[in-house]
Amino acid sequence: MMKLRRTTVVASTVLALLGATAGSASAATTDTVTCGTVSAQDPTDGWKVKLAGSSCFHSYGDWFSVTDENSDGYHVEVHWQTDYAREGICKNSNGAGTKVTCDYDMAEGHKILFTVFVYQDSVSIMGGTQKRATI
Repeated sequence: MMKLRRTTVVASTVLALLGATAGSASAATTDTVTCGTVSAQDPTDGWKVKLAGSSCFHSYGDWFSVTDENSDGYHVEVHWQTDYAREGICKNSNGAGTKVTCDYDMAEGHKILFTVFVYQDSVSIMGGTQKRATI
């Protein structure tokens, strides 16, 4: 009986310590990153299809990064929409090798859809695969 009680006390103490450690990093601070890409024909390289841009949605902080991946003369945009009808565009027209971030304040626990596009001036050249994430 004494050994069982001591084991129970030790187990309870260990679980309490583990719980305190795990509890210090709440679920709200977990960052889930969902990324998408877009490829397009590169007019500066014999019209070969190349990675043109990428974008990642970061659930913690509700922000996008948009990277122009190629010196093809195009710019990259991510178009997004939430399941509660909010929408927006984050644009990177700073040139090849640059990254732009756009920070938003979205309702937690909702869903977001986004697609990365490559543009020549104001004309969409190509869109990537639609991505889904939880805010």
